[in-house]
Amino acid sequence: MTGLMVGALATPLLAENFESRLALAPEPFDGLAAYDDLDPITELPDLRKVPAGPKRKAAFFELLVPIIEAENARIAAQRDWLRAIAERDTPLDEYEQARLAELCGRYRVECRGQEVDGRLLNRVDTLPLELVVIQAVEESGWGTSRFARQGNNLFGMRCFTGGCGLGQQGSGRRYQAFDSVQDAVRAYIHNLNTHRAYERLRTRRAELARQGTVTAEALIATLDNYAVRADYKDVLLSLLRTNSDLIQRHSSDDTA
Repeated sequence: MTGLMVGALATPLLAENFESRLALAPEPFDGLAAYDDLDPITELPDLRKVPAGPKRKAAFFELLVPIIEAENARIAAQRDWLRAIAERDTPLDEYEQARLAELCGRYRVECRGQEVDGRLLNRVDTLPLELVVIQAVEESGWGTSRFARQGNNLFGMRCFTGGCGLGQQGSGRRYQAFDSVQDAVRAYIHNLNTHRAYERLRTRRAELARQGTVTAEALIATLDNYAVRADYKDVLLSLLRTNSDLIQRHSSDDTA
């Protein structure tokens, strides 16, 4: 387990009277249908019982890849909606104003009026599948770490309030515990999309998107603040190059 500099996830400030306005419309806005076919994984299987090597890799990817893809689909739906209202000439209705305010609060951007702030679009965006997978591999030891097994924490995410999460033996560090693997994936992606430590990642992602391709390899170079290990980025690059083809074979985009 690497030492992390990941900040605790703060509770977003919601817009005034948001709850009453949010009740005006149903939930499909968030693209939650992407989760409909996924059973919540509340307890990570004990992958220590699976032989290390190809079998453990396959088990890990089969479990994790669909969850990451579903979360990316949810975020993509949010982003598509934001871009659509940004390009529209007509004013937002009451429901749309409430949804925009909710997203601004969730992604920690101080929005004004009905305008879709460029900083919001810089945060409401997906991450390359391979990047999420290999960080989970490195931070959880292929899902075998105690924090993964006992707290569904695949990404070594710290918490900083007294008695929170799971304590690390021999140190005062504590790590977040999640109700499900899905919750852990969502929290990790949200952390990279909102925490000030990863502003360089978000800036680089936007630059790459304008050029046409966002890759895990390019974003690894921006993860200086994720771990204190000097060779952290080299380790991730090695994992990426070794496992990229296998990850893709487990993805829904695989056409082989």
